[in-house]
Order: sequence, then structure tokens, then C-alpha cells
Amino acid sequence: MNYTKAENLPSIEQTMRSLKLGGLAKEWRTVAYHDKEQYMRDLLDIEVREREANRMARMIKQANFRVIKTLDDFVWKPTIEIPSTIIREDIEQAAFVENKENLVLMGVSGTGKTHLATAIAMNLCEQGRRVRFFTAAGLANILQEKHQRGTLTSFMNSLRRVELVILDEIGFITLHKEASELFFQVISDCYEQKSLIITSNLEFSQWNTVFGNDKLTAAMIDRLIHHSHILVFSGPSHRLEESVQRQRKGGARK
Repeated sequence: MNYTKAENLPSIEQTMRSLKLGGLAKEWRTVAYHDKEQYMRDLLDIEVREREANRMARMIKQANFRVIKTLDDFVWKPTIEIPSTIIREDIEQAAFVENKENLVLMGVSGTGKTHLATAIAMNLCEQGRRVRFFTAAGLANILQEKHQRGTLTSFMNSLRRVELVILDEIGFITLHKEASELFFQVISDCYEQKSLIITSNLEFSQWNTVFGNDKLTAAMIDRLIHHSHILVFSGPSHRLEESVQRQRKGGARK
């Protein structure tokens, strides 16, 4: 079969994709034409939205959240004590990140600390800003592995490109000497350079049971609280309350 010259040309969609205009390739045929300026503006708006969505998706993936949480389903209960140094709106909008301040969320398990930390970080991801989420135990394992492989410097450099680091669940696992020292190195590197959100089920006075070294623990806490806002979460576990309610509903249906 003989092909004409036109038949050998790539389609408009193929050309758009070769130019990395994926949004246009998917939607350009849906744009109504009224005049040249309007048509071009609407086409460009499609590509801008596509790139913003892709960037947000990349930020969320790189953050490595365990579970996606948002502020839409977070309940600010009266049992959450907010310090006078910050207002609720600045917490939700992560205004403290602009000043490289920290947020410390303390209280018993199941009261919403991780939910709030993740939701705040999600807001930053939606703005195309870099965040990273770690559990304390997970970070300790990563640091030890990188240290043993000789790639710790590269990992630490990657954290320097992040605006917010979440360290979740300090207090659930006791760290041995090397892990504690590496963990302290992360805290020291972040000090006055970027923001941290810390969640813990322990008061600061009990952190030496996690890190095993009184001097190291004191130095770590000193750096954390210097530019921090400390929220205290009290009251019963949300997860326990939800479990009890489900069981009651299940019993009522029998």
C-alpha cells in the first residue's frame, strides 16, 4: 500500500506528547474556539493544570506518607491544647514552615497527631513543595542502612532539599546507640534550616528511654523546642472510640 506524505506525518496528539504537552494531547479537542486569544489561553490553561496536578502527585509520592489524610476530615477537639504562640489557621496552612519553626504534637496514641501532621504536609504537597514522612523507627533503619553502605551523606543531602520533615511515633521503639546518634544528626541538620513536625506519645522527660543517652537526648530536645509550637493531645483514642461505636452498631443490627 502506498502512503501519501501527509499519512506519514505524526498525529497532532503524537506531536504534543513528543513536546511533553500531555494535558493538551488529552483535552485539546474539547476546547471551543471563539477567537485566537481565547483559544490559545484555554489551551495553555489545560497544560498548566495538568502540570500542576502532575507536580502535586510527584510531591505526594516522594513524601512517602503511610496513609493519605486531609484536614477535611480532621476534628479539632477541645482536648487538643494549642499554645498561645500560634493560631489554628497558621497550623493548618503550615505558616510555621516559612519561619523554619517546628510543630511538636504530644499525647496518647490514637488522638489524631499523625492525621494532623499528614494533613498539614499534604497542604504543602498541593502547593508543589517538598516534604518527607518517616516513622522514628523507619528513619532509624534507613539511617543505619545508609551508614553501613556509605551512602549516608547522599541521603542527608536529599533531606536538605525538603522544606518539612515529619518524624512520627517517637516513643514506640527504643533505639540503640548508633541509631540514636544518627537520629540526632538529622535533628541537628534540620535545626534552623527547615521545619520538623514531631509526634510522640511520650513527654520530653521520658525521651531518654528511647534514645538511651541523657546528654544526647537533652541536646536533641534543646534543638527541637527552641523554635517550636507544642500541641498537647489528650482524651481517649479516636480509634478506640470508633471501634466501640462500630461494635455497638453491629450489635444493634442483630
